[in-house]
Amino acid sequence: MTRIRSILLGAGTSLVLVLSACGNGPPPDQGTGGGGGGGGGGGARRSPAVTSGTAVSTVKETDDLKFDPASASVKVGDIVEWDNSGTTPHNVTFEAGVASPTMNGGDKFSMAKFAKAGTYKYVCTFHAPGMAGTITVG
Repeated sequence: MTRIRSILLGAGTSLVLVLSACGNGPPPDQGTGGGGGGGGGGGARRSPAVTSGTAVSTVKETDDLKFDPASASVKVGDIVEWDNSGTTPHNVTFEAGVASPTMNGGDKFSMAKFAKAGTYKYVCTFHAPGMAGTITVG
């Protein structure tokens, strides 16, 4: 009986850890909690709003486990698109919790519009910490 409890406890703990790593929930709405803020430094976190439109910059997700380019600069209001140009699944997850769904080869992230100036750091949670990028909005 004690062995069965230990197995169930271990399985339950593993399930919780796996489910908590699966995603960061839905993206917060720009300007209504969930990471709005000002300034470009000092740890202030801002979230891009998920929207549609024409992208001014495209970031490729590669089978080399890199974002290409790793850093991009855009203007306030610009839209950036992430394109999985390889066959390896990736995602785009910002520090403030905005996350794309899992992107398989050929998938594109549903474009993010940046409403505030600042630096936005993101990772592919499947391949972090090495697969990371930055969008600088001026």
